[in-house]
Amino acid sequence: MRISVLASVLLAFAGLAGAAQAEYPERPVTIIVPAAAGGGGDTTTRILARELKEILGQPITIVNQGQGGGVVGLTAIKNATPDGYTVGLLFPYAGYKATGQADFSAKDFTPIANFNGDSSSLLVGSGSRFNDLKTALEAIKASPGSFKVHCSGGCGSVWDIPVAGMMLDYGIDVAAIKWVPGQGAAPGLIELAAGGVDFQTASLPEASALMSAGRVRPLAVLSPEPVPGFPNVATTTQTIGVAVDGGTWRAIGGPAGLPGDVVAKLDAAVAKATASAAYKDAMAKANFGVKYLNGKQLEELMLRHEKDTARVMDALGYGK
Repeated sequence: MRISVLASVLLAFAGLAGAAQAEYPERPVTIIVPAAAGGGGDTTTRILARELKEILGQPITIVNQGQGGGVVGLTAIKNATPDGYTVGLLFPYAGYKATGQADFSAKDFTPIANFNGDSSSLLVGSGSRFNDLKTALEAIKASPGSFKVHCSGGCGSVWDIPVAGMMLDYGIDVAAIKWVPGQGAAPGLIELAAGGVDFQTASLPEASALMSAGRVRPLAVLSPEPVPGFPNVATTTQTIGVAVDGGTWRAIGGPAGLPGDVVAKLDAAVAKATASAAYKDAMAKANFGVKYLNGKQLEELMLRHEKDTARVMDALGYGK
């Protein structure tokens, strides 16, 4: 009789424990942002976190770890305990390998969901002789060493790599071009407007102020479809007849080995958040694009990103 009662009690406790485990999250969730406060990664993640807090019913803590150009933060995500309580912001990371800073790959992380995407574009100053992408690419192809392209930050990153890939596919010797690093899109665009460089790689939202002022012009955006808010900017399909999709993406991911039920819960939460009017309005106000991808789609994006980046970085001669 005693054994029967004890067994019943243990079974009851086991059932309660199982129910408790199924109620993830039971405590606050930390999102590591491998970037400083105030930048695009930080801003978009905080907009998402506001929605996730309401959906998950737990506080969301943002921890900025931008040291080493993001290497420190990505390493912290990779090494976190795989229980779903510490996840982080993933973004185009494959360039670190070519520059010798780190060697991250998709297998180091658990892809959860993508929540933001912004396309790169190729811009010129208002006084440029180029009025369309095709004419510009033909000129660069004929004499690549004659042109300077500003990278909007360190070269080998989210804006210049897609543009370099497009040029490579066009038959251009991208290694001969003078790629100019800088401290970000804003100072680079000012240099472009002043005639210090011939071209600039940047997102349209970043260039919108100087575009409105008539000081810079976009030749094309690397997007299969026109970018919301910039309907008159031509796509690569419209200008060179080839659809090019390149730019930055931002996603939530965790360390490798996250439990499937935790991934499903977080993925569903991100899907709901990105579909909400509050999230869309906040992202639009901050000039960021909304792009949701589930975990499987995100994994495919990451693998494609690694392959494409390695190809372009090799052509550019980085890491050699």
